[in-house]
Amino acid sequence: MTSVLGTPVNMKCHESLLYVAAGTHVVAIDLRTMQKVSTLAVSKSRLCSFEILPLKSSLCTGEDDRAILWDIRKNQAKAKTDPVAELDGHIGPVIHLHMDPQKIVTGTQKDVNINTWEAGTGNFTNSLTCCTPEEVGPCLGCSAIAVDGYRIVTAANGKEGGLLRFRDFKNASCPVSVHGDEQSSKFWDPPESLYSENDD
Repeated sequence: MTSVLGTPVNMKCHESLLYVAAGTHVVAIDLRTMQKVSTLAVSKSRLCSFEILPLKSSLCTGEDDRAILWDIRKNQAKAKTDPVAELDGHIGPVIHLHMDPQKIVTGTQKDVNINTWEAGTGNFTNSLTCCTPEEVGPCLGCSAIAVDGYRIVTAANGKEGGLLRFRDFKNASCPVSVHGDEQSSKFWDPPESLYSENDD
């Protein structure tokens, strides 16, 4: 048995390691010895959510009004952990968090928008609305998210009950421009090099 500082908000196992987000820290614990191996991230505020991609050496923490992207490799050898990027732009604690090799999806219960970010850099990609006043009256925010590849479902709570909104970007053909940038890309389109057999 072992202990961590603060109440755990999430845990993930990978091979012989357990990753625990608790209080303001993310730590790695060796499951064979139940001893702390390293501290991977130290936040300035309490953690509200946590996701990790051990094979990509990336983790993301949800905090008040933002999420933070961390690189495990860079922080293991340092006494002070530094984030890769701060994913700002929410109202309230980021309790909804999804992370996969292409994207990070963040949301709060006080914000009607969920935001998407590039997983490698933390660059903002897009913002999606969970609900509008016309659909459910005064919307109280995003109550849940579910992400599966190119598909995303958002849930919102209004005065008449819950609203689920399903979006499928698998066959997206409309490019998304990021903040007026002249270059645009298909939303959530994975880099070709990840799936092509040869790089011509």
